[in-house]
Amino acid sequence: MLKFHWTIRQRIIGFVLLVNLLSGLLGVLIWSFFSRDNVLEPFLGSPLAPLFFTMLIAVPLSALVSKPTVKPFLDMIEATRSISKGNYGVRVAEEGEGEVRELLRSFNQMAAELENTELMRNDFINNFSHEFKTPITSILGFSRRLRHENLTDIQRREYLDYIVVESERLSSLSSNILLLSRYENLQIINGQQPFDLDEQLRRCVLLLENQWSAKHLELDIDLEPIQYTGSEEMLEHVWLNLLENAVKFSYPGGLIRLQAFRRDGAIQVSISDEGVGMDQNTIKHIYDRFFQGETAHSAEGNGLGLSLVHRIVELCGGRILVESAEKAGTTFHIILPDMKK
Repeated sequence: MLKFHWTIRQRIIGFVLLVNLLSGLLGVLIWSFFSRDNVLEPFLGSPLAPLFFTMLIAVPLSALVSKPTVKPFLDMIEATRSISKGNYGVRVAEEGEGEVRELLRSFNQMAAELENTELMRNDFINNFSHEFKTPITSILGFSRRLRHENLTDIQRREYLDYIVVESERLSSLSSNILLLSRYENLQIINGQQPFDLDEQLRRCVLLLENQWSAKHLELDIDLEPIQYTGSEEMLEHVWLNLLENAVKFSYPGGLIRLQAFRRDGAIQVSISDEGVGMDQNTIKHIYDRFFQGETAHSAEGNGLGLSLVHRIVELCGGRILVESAEKAGTTFHIILPDMKK
C-alpha cells in the first residue's frame, strides 16, 4: 500500500480547498432545501443567499476541522513564549506526521540545547567566580599580614612567596579563560603555515626544563622528523599543557616519554608519565571546565588546561585518546590529520 507524505504547504492548501468545497456544497444544499419549501422566500430571492449559507457552514466547519491541524503550531507558539521568558525546560508533544512532526522534534531539540547551554553557563559562572575568589582572598589575606610590624624576615618572605604564587595562579587563570573563549568562538583556523612539529616539541620540553629538572625526572624522547601545516601557536598550547600535566603528576625521579611519528595516514604525538594516574570517573570529566580530579594538586592548576587542549585538537580536525590507571601513570595520544598522506 502506497503511503503519501504531504508537505506543510500541501496540507494547508488541501485543507483550504476541502473547507471551501464542503462549505460550498453544504451551503447550496441548505439553500436548495429552503427554496424548495418556500421558507424565507423574500430572503432567498436575494443573490447573496448562497453566499450567506456558505459562510454559515464554513465558519464552524473550519473551526472544527482546523483544530487538529493548527493545534501543534499553537502549542509551539506557546512554548516559544515560555522560552523567551527563560523557561528552557518546556517541550511540545511530537504529534502529526511528516514535516509537522519533524518541525516539532526539531523544536524540542532546540529547547534541549538551550537548556543545556543555560546550565553550562550557570555552572561556568559559579566555577569562574569561585576560582577567581580563592586566589584574590589569599592575596588580600597575606597582604594584610604584611602590615604587621612585628613580623620576622622569614615570615615576610613566606607571605610574599604566597602572594607571588597566587598572583601567578590568577594570571594563568585569566589567560586560559581568554584563550578558551577565543578558541570556542573560532570555527576556521587562519594563517596556517608549515613548520617542523618535532622541533616545536623539543622547544616545549626545553621551556619546561626548570619544572622537570626540579623533580629529577628522566625524559625519553623519540621524535620522527615531521613537517606539519597548521597553527604553530595553537599547538604549542597543547604540548605545553600536556607536558606540564605529565611533570605535575609524576612522582619525583619518574620517567616521561614523548613520541611523535606518522602512522596510518595520520600524525600521532604521545605523552606518557608514570605518575598518580586517574580513575575511570576522572577520565570521563577531564575535559570539563574547572574540573580537577587530583585534589592534592588542585592549588597548582585551574582545571582549564585540558578543556583548552580538547578544543584546539578539535579545531585541527584531530582527536585525543587517553589511557590511565591509578598509581600507574597516564598517556595522552594526540592524533592529527596528515596533510601529506
